[in-house]
Amino acid sequence: MRNVWRVFVRDLKRFGKVPLAWVIIGGALITPSLYAWFNISAFWDPFDNTKNLSIAVVNLDEGATSSLTGELNVGDQLVAQLKDNDDLGWHFMDKDEAMTSIKSGESFAAFVVPETFSADLLSITTGTFTQPKLEYYVNEKLNGVAPEITDTGSTTIQTQMIDAFTAQVATAVTEAIKSGSGSIESGLENAQYQAISELDKASEAIAELRTHLAEVQTQIDSTRVELGEARSTLALVDNTLGDAQAILAEAITLADQAQAELLNLTATATTGHVIGSSAVAEAAAGAIAAIGKLNSSTHALSYAIDAQRTLLNEASGLLSGIDGQLVQTSAALVSLDGDFAALESDVNAVITDLRALGSAATWQQLESLGTLNPEQIATFMSTPVVVNQHTIFPTKTYGSLMASLFINLSLWIGAFVLVVILKLEVDKEGIPDLTERQAYMGRWLLFAMIAVMQAIVLSIGNLMIGVQHVNAFAFIVTPILIGLSYLSIIYALSVTFGYIGKGLAVLLVIMQIPGASGIYPIELMPQFFQSLYPFFPFTYGIDAMREVISGFAGFAYWRYLGILLMFVALAFVLGLLVRRKVANLTRLFTQEVGETELFTNEEGAPSGRGYRLNHVLRALANQAQYNERLAKRRLPFLRSYRKVRGAILIVGGVGIAVLAALAMIYPDNKVEYVGLWLLWLLIVFAALITLEYIRYSLQLSSEVGKMPEAELRKQLEELEAQK
Repeated sequence: MRNVWRVFVRDLKRFGKVPLAWVIIGGALITPSLYAWFNISAFWDPFDNTKNLSIAVVNLDEGATSSLTGELNVGDQLVAQLKDNDDLGWHFMDKDEAMTSIKSGESFAAFVVPETFSADLLSITTGTFTQPKLEYYVNEKLNGVAPEITDTGSTTIQTQMIDAFTAQVATAVTEAIKSGSGSIESGLENAQYQAISELDKASEAIAELRTHLAEVQTQIDSTRVELGEARSTLALVDNTLGDAQAILAEAITLADQAQAELLNLTATATTGHVIGSSAVAEAAAGAIAAIGKLNSSTHALSYAIDAQRTLLNEASGLLSGIDGQLVQTSAALVSLDGDFAALESDVNAVITDLRALGSAATWQQLESLGTLNPEQIATFMSTPVVVNQHTIFPTKTYGSLMASLFINLSLWIGAFVLVVILKLEVDKEGIPDLTERQAYMGRWLLFAMIAVMQAIVLSIGNLMIGVQHVNAFAFIVTPILIGLSYLSIIYALSVTFGYIGKGLAVLLVIMQIPGASGIYPIELMPQFFQSLYPFFPFTYGIDAMREVISGFAGFAYWRYLGILLMFVALAFVLGLLVRRKVANLTRLFTQEVGETELFTNEEGAPSGRGYRLNHVLRALANQAQYNERLAKRRLPFLRSYRKVRGAILIVGGVGIAVLAALAMIYPDNKVEYVGLWLLWLLIVFAALITLEYIRYSLQLSSEVGKMPEAELRKQLEELEAQK
């Protein structure tokens, strides 16, 4: 640690001896900050100046008429509203002037309201709706952002037209309701009176009908009693006729006996007494004839009685059927009376409800229609919902919102400027026992001091221009911590890989601008950038500054700084440990690029030639055997070197062409193909670098094999000293 501090103090003394060097340091302090200050100021509130964007408006609307709205000209209403609107620079002109203005670039966009716009809008009331169309012209050549702003103007115009139309329709409807509410209320009162009167009459008629039904029921009951008596009489008559029929049967029997006896008497008299037989015969014949007239009349009467009894039975059955029908009729009348009773109750309930309607809430609401305010209704219909916005962590200006990105960019640029203008190589003047790692940390302290000064200058300047912050101390300290983390990363890459490391630092800043959600949310970026988002230091540096600018949320701020600290730890692992493993690769690039005499020589390359300790030890042990083994590896490689290099270039070129073709064939996946294209380039470069590294390593091994023993021992001492 003592040597680290000695390197740092020695470097400061060297600056003190050359005052003009502080001019360069001053430039390194201010130049990156200027990038942030100018951009933050430029983006401070750009949308406050949208009124400077010239937008042409052409109104050709001829208006229209409908029974609902009366005269309507939405185009005229739009022009009137836009004249009071300062969101954009509205300019009203005819169509030819508008087209000339937009083509010449004087106007960024033009809106044309066609002749039939109001008529088309009112067609919704006729049943044959025609979609209204507004013509919109935009010149996208002038600026990439302007079309997005003018598109917002298009939405504004569309909204205002709809609002105007809705407001006018709502006003017309409200006036119609208001004017008709009085007559409606009067009509309802008349209808109420008439309905109650008619229902009273109906109730009286139902009551009278129920009285008649009761009388009919009484008559039916009386008739049933009489029918019962008639049926009893018929039964009595039938019994009497039965008795008479029995007597007649006895009479017929007696007549038959008398006739038989008379016949016997005649026969006896004829046999015993001749004298007087004729007289007896005549008397008997007369008696028999009389008796015969009595067989016949008695039989006839008996038959007549049978017929009458049959009729009596039929009459009794008829009376029984009539009685049954009267029973059914009586039951039906009882049911009908119950229905009429329910109807009478319902009618009375309706009458009660109608009489109470005048005091009901609905009736009162109807009366309130006469007090409607058409202007209030129109305002509500045009804007039925008002959104109450509640902003969490409010940020007043757009410049403050963008400050997180520009601060991080400035800190990255500032660190990169330091590794470009200052030497990375640390000499041993005054510190002969300085090790490689001590030199690394000593020079890092110098860079860190300047990086801290850069962050302080940047933060103070941002405070002066008014960037929002919730804590001034955190607003200054946070850029210092972020700047030191970026310095550690860039310094480690540059020291470890030389030109390659600086190229990686440039590549990182290019990829982090879209991939770290500095401008747009990462969710809006292609999947390629979303996948890389968690691995960018900008991601956490930007989020940490957002916490300081807009407000702290829990432990998020400390989590972001903690992840940045992990990046710093990885950077020191790279610079202190991995650097030695790839020293020959860095040395190769530095030396061969320097041989072109076209590039600035990277003085931060590792010292020495890069001989390996194990190679030196093997050569000292048995140099002949060492060279023999080396030749077996080196000669085949040299014979195939050009072919392998050519194959890598050919395969690399074909792969680049294929990926480029696929990106054009499948434009929806172009970002993924660009990512694959970049990855393929890195693979090709890595293959070429590996090939050259093997060649360089074999060259160093060959040099070791040619060294005399004294030189080998000297290299051994130097390598052991570097441990």
